[in-house]
Amino acid sequence: MDAFVDLNNKTAGRDRIARFVQYGSKTAWHYMEKKDFNTESVEKFKNLEQSLATFRKLLRFGRFTDSLHAALLTVNHPDIIIKYCVTFSKIAHSLYLLCDHFIWLNRNNFIQINAISWGQVGNKYWLLSIVMNLVRDTMELNNLMKAILKKKILNTLNRNVTPKEVFTKEAVHFVSNHKDLLIDTVKNSCDLMLPLTNLGIIKLSPSTIGVIGMISSLLSLYTLMDKSAKLPYS
Repeated sequence: MDAFVDLNNKTAGRDRIARFVQYGSKTAWHYMEKKDFNTESVEKFKNLEQSLATFRKLLRFGRFTDSLHAALLTVNHPDIIIKYCVTFSKIAHSLYLLCDHFIWLNRNNFIQINAISWGQVGNKYWLLSIVMNLVRDTMELNNLMKAILKKKILNTLNRNVTPKEVFTKEAVHFVSNHKDLLIDTVKNSCDLMLPLTNLGIIKLSPSTIGVIGMISSLLSLYTLMDKSAKLPYS
């Protein structure tokens, strides 16, 4: 209970909780539509989804500056993967949030813009941000797997053990010591489906998108509760 209260006291925590319920609502109303539930019940979940989406836009208002600041912290990083992948990801995410801010202002009649066009531009920046994160994940996973393979070969040559035994031991060690990278890879892989669907590049049902969004949200919540599960600079 204390962990939940602490999580709910954080803006990021409230955003992730709202995101989980938002995508859960999407899953619920699409399932109800397929099962021919009454229209009133379906509309309740659709309205809840839209309300939470608007609430999250408000929570994130002004946060584009945070992403820009994060990009400045990594632009001169000695690790070339972090220097380029993370920096470009943060810049793209900042631009995505900026588009999101304008859409929120338009919905509240502060400004007049083409919300659909701005939404598409925002989705493109969101997609770029996730792709850069996945490039980083893939490169780091590749480097780690090369190291494991090298260690496996050396251990097999130096000791009287089978390759299978060495690989199993190294696999367990890898999962326990690099859960932050594995979680980040799975989360980004899930998130990738969202802008791809919004842009019409792939076609997934609302319930599928809802489940993917819920999985991603749960992983994000976990990284907020367990700092060791959060990949540095992610």
